[in-house]
Amino acid sequence: MNLKHTNVVNTTPGTVTVEFYGEGNELITVRMGADHDLDDGRSILHAKAMMVQLTAFDDSAQADAVAGEGDSIGTILENEE
Repeated sequence: MNLKHTNVVNTTPGTVTVEFYGEGNELITVRMGADHDLDDGRSILHAKAMMVQLTAFDDSAQADAVAGEGDSIGTILENEE
């Protein structure tokens, strides 16, 4: 992903959302609990650290079983529980 810009939003009380926008309408959204000490820059770093942790594990078999073509994010999240 070629990062074009990043947006940080306090979406709900106690929650911050970091959006990473790339070329071709690519978007990665990370929602996390908000810490009062987290400014925008630290929020971005924390979101990146969360994504690195996700890629550290080989979950390809689980992803194939959970995320079928055309599944909504709600369906995917329900199947993870």
